[in-house]
Amino acid sequence: MAAKVLVVDDDPVTCDGLSQLLRGAGYEPLTATTFHDARTVLHEQKPDIAIVDIRLGPYNGLQLIIEAETGMPAIVVSGFHDTTLEAEARKAGAEYMIKPVDPARLLELVERKLKDVRTT
Repeated sequence: MAAKVLVVDDDPVTCDGLSQLLRGAGYEPLTATTFHDARTVLHEQKPDIAIVDIRLGPYNGLQLIIEAETGMPAIVVSGFHDTTLEAEARKAGAEYMIKPVDPARLLELVERKLKDVRTT
C-alpha cells in the first residue's frame, strides 16, 4: 500500500506539480489548496506525511502540522528563508525547505521521514 502524502499549497500549479512528482514516485498524493480543505483531508484521510506551504492565505501552514496526529512527519515549504519560521517548523518536528524545491531532494526527504516513523 502506497504511503499517503498530503500536499498543501495555495498555488494550484505547485500543488499539482508536487502531486504528479509524488505519484510518479509511487506515493498516493492527497491535495488541498486551502487551509480549511487541508484540515478536512488531514482528519478524514489520515495521511502518512504532509508537505505544507507556510503561507496559506491568511493562515500559517505550521498550524496544520501542530493539529496533525502526534508523530506524523511533515515538511514545511516556504518561498523565502526565515530563521524564526524554520525554528518553529523544527520545534513542531517538521523539516524546512525553500522554494523552488529540488524534486530529488524532496523525494529523498519524504522517504527518510517515512522510514524514521516506520523504525520507531
